[in-house]
Amino acid sequence: MLPALAYLPFRVVMVPTKWVGRVVAWLAEGYRTASRLEQVLILPSWAVFRGIFIVGWTLAQLLHGAARRSLERLDLA
Repeated sequence: MLPALAYLPFRVVMVPTKWVGRVVAWLAEGYRTASRLEQVLILPSWAVFRGIFIVGWTLAQLLHGAARRSLERLDLA
């Protein structure tokens, strides 16, 4: 039970981050096959979602490390 609670913040951040990553991939695929005008319209939204993905991924990595360290500390006590 305790490991599930320790990793809960990581999961709360990682699940939406994976969805945003799929949107980024979908927009990138559309960008590759789009006309020049469509590319101009896709690029700003792709950049915003890519930034959100990078922030989410970084936060998820920090939360995962914090959960792992807190569980390791409990095992030593």
